[in-house]
Amino acid sequence: MSQGITFPLPMKKGFGATDRVDKWWKQPLWMATALTAAVIYTGLRVVFFDGEIHYDNHRVTSPIFSPDIIHMFDISAPSWANSAMLILWIPFGFRGTCYYMRRVYHRVFFQNPTGCVVSKPWDEYSGETGLFVLNNIHRYMLYLAIMVLIVKIYDVWHTMQFHEGSSDTLGVSVGTLVLATESFLLTMYVVSCHAFRHMFGGGSDRWTGKFGRIIGKVYWRVSSTNVHHAFWFWTSLAMVFIGDLFVWSVAEGILSDPVLLML
Repeated sequence: MSQGITFPLPMKKGFGATDRVDKWWKQPLWMATALTAAVIYTGLRVVFFDGEIHYDNHRVTSPIFSPDIIHMFDISAPSWANSAMLILWIPFGFRGTCYYMRRVYHRVFFQNPTGCVVSKPWDEYSGETGLFVLNNIHRYMLYLAIMVLIVKIYDVWHTMQFHEGSSDTLGVSVGTLVLATESFLLTMYVVSCHAFRHMFGGGSDRWTGKFGRIIGKVYWRVSSTNVHHAFWFWTSLAMVFIGDLFVWSVAEGILSDPVLLML
């Protein structure tokens, strides 16, 4: 066997050129399609179709427009403004600086490269420099994302409060299950985050004492969810739009929100 001989990879040069024989382009393609559709849908919904963001007097609020801070804090805003315009920078900032998301958009949109052993339009990767330095705010966006998540969990509780005449009662409807599913998936996405794991002992060399052992157990439990971070990323993202479509459809009278259980 020859020793000390190296070969530059990929062997073929040119945009998308590769020696790979598998369908390596399928994953980048569906990722690009999904992210592009998500951005376009969000833009259209927030700017042009923001009239029906809740139903039953704010009992169920669209995930895209939650927290509905204009309603919560009775903010005086122009008729064209909505809560999504004020709060979407938090989930966008959290997802946009996410370590997994960086991998996705670097490969899909910036070709750095599209796949392993696949050629790209340029030779050098400049790394997290220039505008990408903003990715360093990820852990701070995490703290804000946790605050938004708490409100979304409250939204689930709010969907269970029904007004029957002059009295209030608790119940579970399809809308409750939709928002509960969205909140659960978002919780798992946040908990499986690399920065969230770092909060629980990621900067420690060892865990000592009773409190340290507890932190260590939490760290390993969180680490077990981190393995599936990509799964939680995509499922939680999809559920945000599924939830919005459901709320929008009910508000427009296309679908109904049947009550499944009264407590």
